[in-house]
Order: sequence, then structure tokens, then C-alpha cells
Amino acid sequence: MKLAVLAFILGLCLAVATADIDYSLGSIENEELPEFTPLDFADEITNADSFTIWWIFYFTLKASLRTLKGVNCSIKAVMNLRNVAVDFLDAVKDCNTGALKSFTALISQVQAVVITCNDLINLNSNVCNNGALDDAAVGNTKTPTKCFKKLINKMITLKGQVSKTISLAKKLPSTPVTYAGCAVSTVTDLISVFTQYPSDIKTCSKLKN
Repeated sequence: MKLAVLAFILGLCLAVATADIDYSLGSIENEELPEFTPLDFADEITNADSFTIWWIFYFTLKASLRTLKGVNCSIKAVMNLRNVAVDFLDAVKDCNTGALKSFTALISQVQAVVITCNDLINLNSNVCNNGALDDAAVGNTKTPTKCFKKLINKMITLKGQVSKTISLAKKLPSTPVTYAGCAVSTVTDLISVFTQYPSDIKTCSKLKN
């Protein structure tokens, strides 16, 4: 009799435990778990400085270069950087830059940006064979591996140079009219376009395939 009672109690306990397990599993299975991707996270970021965090930019850049259409968009952003950088260098040719070491450092950094931009544009033409930047022609063509690797490495270098340029520009002493004889607007325009660069790449990463 005692054995029968014990067996009954044991069976009851097992039944309750099984029901709890089944209920827990059912709850998990019915709950839709959100899929995390770096680009989803990047969508939530509105602060430009936060978006320039390396790993966020890296995954966004990878997405932007996955097709030649994205490459076209990214190279156009690079061209925009180069244009404003060249304009800046032209504007400061006649400035007394030697009077301000921090301004001289900024000029050197902008020159480095121009060189890297030129390298990227040449890579796109000569390695990727994509010099026309024609979206209609390339369609959704996947970026060739060799092209992708060379572009992403060089664009990561450019990202670092852009960040350093912004940092140097923001550290310049604030004066009412000039930086070593140069108009304040020259530096302001440079910062504006360079700060926009990560957002431009983000836009390229969202192009529909």
C-alpha cells in the first residue's frame, strides 16, 4: 500500500514538472526574438560622434560595399570629401599658417585625406573596373572580392584620417575672424562635410539590392 501511495505521489510530481517544462518551452517558442544586427543598432544612433565608433562604421561600410551600386555611392561620398579638402587647401595657400602650429597640423592631415581619396578613386577605376559609377550599368552586381578587400581597407584608413581631421579642426583656437589669416568659414565648411561622411556611408549601406 505504501509503495502504491509513493508511486502515485512520484507520478503526480513528474506530471507537474513536465507541465511546467512544457509551459516554459511553449512561452519561448511563441515569443518572437528580435534579430540583432549592427545596422539595426546603427539605425537607433542619431549622434554623429557616436556613429563614428569604429565597429559600427565597419559593419556599415561592409554593407555599403556589398554591391557595385553601394560602391558607387561610397566613392561619390569619397569624391565629396576630396572636393572640400582640395577647396580647403586652395583657400589656405596664402594664409600665414606658420604662425599657428595647430593649423599647420590640420593642413597636413587634410593633405593625407586627399591622397587617400585619390587612392580610393583609382582603386575603383583600376581594380574594380567601375570608373563610370553607373548604377544602371552595374545593377545589383556583387562587388568582386579583390575590389571589396582593397576598398574596405583603404576606406577604414580614410575613416581614421577624417576623424583625426575633425579633432584637429575643433581644437583650433577660437578667434572672431581668422585662423592664422584664414577665414573661419574655411574650417567650418571642412568640419561640416567631414562630419557628414559616416552618415553618407550609412545611406549607401541602405541601398536596395
